[in-house]
Amino acid sequence: MRIRSLPGTKSATQVAGDLAARQFGAVARRQLAAAGISPSQIRTWERLGRLHRRRPGVFAWGRPDLNTEGELAVALLIAGPGAALASLTALWWLRLLNRRPRMIHVASSRRITSRTGIAVSRMRVLTRRLHRGLPVVPLPEALLAATEDLSRDSLRLVLARAEFERLLDRAELEAILRSGRRGSAALRAAVDSHLPQLARCANGFERDFVLLCERHGLPLPEPNVRVGRFRPDMLWREARLVVELDGRGAHRTAAQLASDRRRQAELERRGYTVIRFTWADAYDDAAGVTAELQRLLA
Repeated sequence: MRIRSLPGTKSATQVAGDLAARQFGAVARRQLAAAGISPSQIRTWERLGRLHRRRPGVFAWGRPDLNTEGELAVALLIAGPGAALASLTALWWLRLLNRRPRMIHVASSRRITSRTGIAVSRMRVLTRRLHRGLPVVPLPEALLAATEDLSRDSLRLVLARAEFERLLDRAELEAILRSGRRGSAALRAAVDSHLPQLARCANGFERDFVLLCERHGLPLPEPNVRVGRFRPDMLWREARLVVELDGRGAHRTAAQLASDRRRQAELERRGYTVIRFTWADAYDDAAGVTAELQRLLA
């Protein structure tokens, strides 16, 4: 039986459209049924191109393509009521990882089979928090699950970013570390070697440079902190030392070179020693870079 619109009430199309709008264009068959929309009406909408099947039981409303939020909403709808983004996907959605994971990771309190492109994990007690319109598991839960895929240094980077963005609840983190659950030892190792400087690095070259300093027992620099009008790549305040890092393909044009000279002159006027290391210096001659820094920081 189709829904008939009564005076002052919404039509079936309006009900379905409003529901999909709240879910970035995605809607589940079970939700339509719960709203009183009949199977025959759903079939009619499919035939007319108003509903587009994305997964069994899950549709896109109005048009077949969905944006990123819509694709994530489809995965959440597949995982069932109360599901949340988890593991690497949660960290990426929180903007703590730069690269979108190959799989969409979701957690559910139900027993749901993973699908192509969607990894579903079961959590008996599932707490959710809304972030940018989508539910995510608490950050410590996402970190714990991500230990299977992230190296210690990658976990440290996520922790540094989370702290910098004030997303990290230390009490929650310590509670999960004490739980003894799978992954807690790896997460503890990352927490115990926490490196806040990583959050201020603008790219992988800068992060690797900070880690190079750590590996060789050098005093750690402050990345990208303001000195006058500029933010030098690496700064040692007490030693009055600045290191500028020239990545591959950078600082080649006349305008870039002129800007570099102005920047260096300004820093030198302020009493800083300024040296430059290239990508090749850092990756092909790490020993030479370390020796030079040891000399200047002595």
